[in-house]
Amino acid sequence: MTDSLREPGPLHGVWSATAHQAVVELASSLEPDFLCLDAQHGTHLSRLTPDLFTTMAHYGVPGLVRVAENDPVDIGRALDLGAAGFMAPMIETAKHAGAAVAAGSYLPSGIRSFGMQTPRIDSLAPSYRPICAVQIETAAAIDNIEEIAAVDGVDWLYIGPADLGLALGGIPAPDVVSVFNHSHPLAERMLAAFQAVVKAATVYGKLAGLHCGSGRAARLAEDHGFRVASVATDLAEMRAGMANHLRTARGAD
Repeated sequence: MTDSLREPGPLHGVWSATAHQAVVELASSLEPDFLCLDAQHGTHLSRLTPDLFTTMAHYGVPGLVRVAENDPVDIGRALDLGAAGFMAPMIETAKHAGAAVAAGSYLPSGIRSFGMQTPRIDSLAPSYRPICAVQIETAAAIDNIEEIAAVDGVDWLYIGPADLGLALGGIPAPDVVSVFNHSHPLAERMLAAFQAVVKAATVYGKLAGLHCGSGRAARLAEDHGFRVASVATDLAEMRAGMANHLRTARGAD
């Protein structure tokens, strides 16, 4: 299933902070292009199980894990569970990116120890190659974006706009619509960073990705050259839906 995540796209994914079995199945049944479990700011990696990825595979949805740090133990663990790939946060240099690639690759080309917790995957098959997405979230990463993009084995350059906004001027940009419509105070700086990532991805044959919180934001991202975007996060959507119904019930609408 990973081959589809290296196609030109656009690829639209769903983000899960809960990693709850029922939520994962519900999201997978909608057939997004990928589903990412957040083990950095969501459910701890130790709480993830192979069954979650088997559920995704049942619906033909590749499952990714955003690990807590660019750590070979966490990356290896996520892949052993059956994830189709991983996202490594806070990548700032080509050396960081190379370390992520190595962590996802078996010896002798990488440093990953052999092991799988599901018979669903033949990890020794010639076609087996997990997705390696590196997150671009700092000013240093933007400064080094061409060197990062040139690293062999990196598949996605995926922007985290909240952290990037903090890095570029102390104002997060979790809603990238505000960047695209120029209402964000750092819009010009953020857009320049976005363009640098898209350009580097194009030159080096990678896919540029952007963390978005809505389908509207994802469409705008595509208009600006991004080929990968998240479109919804489970907790945010549940909260928004509940709040909307409560407002209606209480006569606020």
